[in-house]
Amino acid sequence: MRISSLYQYQSQIDKLSSAMNRYNDDYTRLSSLQMILKPSDDPAASSQAIIYQNSLAQLEQYDTARQHAEDMLGQQDNILNSVSNILTKNLAEKIVAGGNGTYSAEDREALAQELEGIRDTLMGLANSRNSNGRYIFAGYNTGKAPFEEDGTYIGGSTPMTQKVADSTEMQVSFTGSEVFLSGSEHDPFNALNNAIDALREPIEDDAGREKLQQTLDSANVAIKKNIDNLGKVQATIGTNLQQLEMLGLSSETSKIDIQTRLEQTLGNGTEAFSTMVTQSKLSEFALQSSFMVFQSMQQLSLFNMLR
Repeated sequence: MRISSLYQYQSQIDKLSSAMNRYNDDYTRLSSLQMILKPSDDPAASSQAIIYQNSLAQLEQYDTARQHAEDMLGQQDNILNSVSNILTKNLAEKIVAGGNGTYSAEDREALAQELEGIRDTLMGLANSRNSNGRYIFAGYNTGKAPFEEDGTYIGGSTPMTQKVADSTEMQVSFTGSEVFLSGSEHDPFNALNNAIDALREPIEDDAGREKLQQTLDSANVAIKKNIDNLGKVQATIGTNLQQLEMLGLSSETSKIDIQTRLEQTLGNGTEAFSTMVTQSKLSEFALQSSFMVFQSMQQLSLFNMLR
């Protein structure tokens, strides 16, 4: 084989290899429905695609954060509904009845025991835990019960907040002191404890009866203040849940928009698909042509050798 023929032969091998590589790339693009397979295909588009992908990942993270916030707020709302039901279900009437002059010591003791049961139920709700065993109304000190047996609040003073969108941070939990006005003159546990103790005090004269009535009146005021406060806390929870819903809808819209832009950038839309089909057919034809030329050269070389 002469040098010129050898050169032509090697050149055709290179062309065949190039055609085969292009054919493989085009069919890989077609099978993956994506024009850009590696950054070198289109550096600018690849860089923009990374930005879009990071944006989608961040939106997914905020979706998870919002779901967590929604779960926390929803659980608190359910607990506060139970607390509100206990405080409003004839509790005020029971406390008022304790000052009834016709009540005997045994009647007052029975009422004191009933109030103890209510107090203990409230305490259980105040020390509620989530599915992970963490205390719900303890602020950031979730590993320890926020309320002691006498109703003293020892939980955290800072409520939990969480970033639920790019520029939105939201309170997602309420401390026991926020919910139950702990440490104030309207502390429900302190008020109930005082009422229970007063009911068990022997009444020997009008002064004793007046003292009992004052204690029961103070307890009633504290209970009513707590009912009002619960309404405010639940209103805030409701507002936050509505905001989470709106942020979720906005996130879905943003994800659709960014995903569309990403597909356009990577070239995997309908128009790009048509282009990929055309290119794959052309590269297939080019490969077949190169192979036919290569076969012809092989046959010609063999003929020259036999001649």
